[in-house]
Amino acid sequence: MKIRTFIATASLVASGTLVAFSGSAQAALYTTCVGDGGAVTVSNDLVVPAGKSCTLTGTKVKGTVTVEAGADLVAAGATFNGAVNVEENAYLDLTGTTVKGALTTESAFGTHLEKSTVKAVDATAGFVYAVDSTLGGNVRTEAGELYVSGSTLSGSLTGEGNQYSDVYDSTVKGALTVDGNVLGGVFCAGEVYGAATWAGNADTLQIGGEGALGSCAGASYFGGDLSFTDNTAAAVLDNAIVRGGLTATGNDPVLVVGELTRIRGAVTGETAVAGASSARSAGRAAPQDRGAGLAEKAAERTAAARADAHEAGKSL
Repeated sequence: MKIRTFIATASLVASGTLVAFSGSAQAALYTTCVGDGGAVTVSNDLVVPAGKSCTLTGTKVKGTVTVEAGADLVAAGATFNGAVNVEENAYLDLTGTTVKGALTTESAFGTHLEKSTVKAVDATAGFVYAVDSTLGGNVRTEAGELYVSGSTLSGSLTGEGNQYSDVYDSTVKGALTVDGNVLGGVFCAGEVYGAATWAGNADTLQIGGEGALGSCAGASYFGGDLSFTDNTAAAVLDNAIVRGGLTATGNDPVLVVGELTRIRGAVTGETAVAGASSARSAGRAAPQDRGAGLAEKAAERTAAARADAHEAGKSL
C-alpha cells in the first residue's frame, strides 16, 4: 500500500497505507484508509474507499470522515474532530471514540456505537445500535432499526417509520417521538424530560412493565406530557411516573395502563385497566431482546471488516 499526495498537478509518492489526494490547489487535501491504522494524526479529511475496510486505533482525524458505499470503518479510541458520513450499505463501528461533528448515514448497513461520544445522529435506513454512549445533540432515525441502551442523549430522540424503536435504561433530555414504526417499540427503565409521543405505530408498544416483548423491572420517568395517538399496536404503559398529562386518542386497541403507573396531570382519551391486556397477550410468544439480534449482526460485519483490513496491511 502507498501514500500518494496530489496538489494541483504535482505528486509525491511514499511508502505506507494512508493515501492523500487533492484535485486542485484550492481543494481540501484528503487521506484514504485501506487496512489497519494506528495512533497517528490525520490533519485533513479521511475517506474509506468504496468496498474497502479500514480499522483505526487511537487515530485522530481533524477533518471530515467519509465511509463510501459498501465500505467498513471500525475505530477504537479514536477522535474525529469533524463530521462522519456513512454511505449506502457501508458500516461504521465505534468503540471508545469521540465524534465532535454530526454523524449522518444514508441507506447504510448500520452503525454500532459503544462507549462513544457523538454530537448528533441523522440516519436513514440501516440500523443504529448505541450502547453506553453519550449523544450530545438530536438523534433521528428513519426507515431502519433503532436500539439505544445505557446511553444519555442531550437532545431529542426520533424514530420515524422504523421497523422498531427500542430504548433501555437511557436518559433523553429532550423530546422522544416514535412515529409509524412497523413493529412498535419498547421503553424500559429510562427517563424523558421533554414530551414523549408514540403515534401511528403497529404491532406492540411496551412502555415499562410486563408485556409481549418481555419484562421490564425498572421504573420509567416522564418529565413532560405523554401521548399515544392513532396506534394499531397493542400498547401497555406500566411502572412509570408521568409528571405531565396523558393523551390516549384514536388507538385501536386502546392503551392499557398498569397499576404501577402514576400520572400527575390530566388524562384525555380512552384507556383500559391492566387486567384487560391479558386476553390480548395470550398466545403471543415473547421474543428475545431485539438488541441481541443487532449485536450479532454488528459483530459479524465487524469481524469481516477487521479480517479484510488486516489482509490489506498495516499503516505507519
